[in-house]
Amino acid sequence: MKVLVTGCAGLIGSHLVDDLLKSGNQVVGIDNLSYGNLDNLNIALQSKHFTFINVDVKNICFELSNKEFDVIYHLATIKKPHGDIVRSTYVIDENYIMIREIVKFSILTKSFLIFTSTSDVYGNSKNFLESEKITIGPPTNERYSYALSKLLGEQIIFNEIKQQGLKASVVRIFGCASERSNQSWSGGHVPLFIANSINNIDITIHGDGLQTRSISSARDISRGLKIMINNLETVNNQIINLGTNEQTTVKEVAEYILVKTNSKSKIKYVAKDVVFSDYDEILKRFANIDKAKKLLDFKIEVNTFDLIDNMIAIYSNKY
Repeated sequence: MKVLVTGCAGLIGSHLVDDLLKSGNQVVGIDNLSYGNLDNLNIALQSKHFTFINVDVKNICFELSNKEFDVIYHLATIKKPHGDIVRSTYVIDENYIMIREIVKFSILTKSFLIFTSTSDVYGNSKNFLESEKITIGPPTNERYSYALSKLLGEQIIFNEIKQQGLKASVVRIFGCASERSNQSWSGGHVPLFIANSINNIDITIHGDGLQTRSISSARDISRGLKIMINNLETVNNQIINLGTNEQTTVKEVAEYILVKTNSKSKIKYVAKDVVFSDYDEILKRFANIDKAKKLLDFKIEVNTFDLIDNMIAIYSNKY
């Protein structure tokens, strides 16, 4: 198939490009490299079946007007501007414009659209079911802006499925990592903790650290996304979770990493209300993948601590 991947130089996008090429697809990847890293595409750039275009997704209808695709994976997103604490209106604006243009382009080219949303839309859910009602808020806290921007994208897609005959599916991605992760706040706590620990920098935990997270290998997420290309009729008009149903506390991950790296770093705890204000921090998170198992026969192949061991080994050679 002819496949377009937006955000192709990012964590999941770069692994997805590799997997799609291995399966014999013709792949075009676009990224403006504001967050992505071209080094992530070292393998892909050696393939004659891959074309990289440095372009902003907002300009896709103009820049790629002469190209046609069977499937479009929209992974490009903005979670938090570099160097900024807030500017959350910017996050909403940019993500809205991107999804608006991607949907328009998908309809024009009659491409199947696979949109990666986020598990953040679930808030403090207990079941993480794709069919459940969602409540996000209050709007007085800017941290909800990212989840809201993704939920807005989901709404636009399902509107256009009904109104314009768009063929699409939404994938809610839970936490993941690999050696290609951004080693800062935006990359999640695992790569940040590993980088700090190897460099003997103290690890900061918000609250008591007993909040659970689900961290899978980005390669498992990529594999799940790739499986969808062979099941387009099955996943059309569906919302699907991808991630691991394994839960680990933030504290136990930090302690494990400190031991594994023989680090001199210490764990420092910061009160939740100091960090989050009126943001209702998510205390429990796991990927309910019953639907993905049923529709795609999807399963996680790498558990969280094996992933961490692999990342530590690779990161240790970088420093």
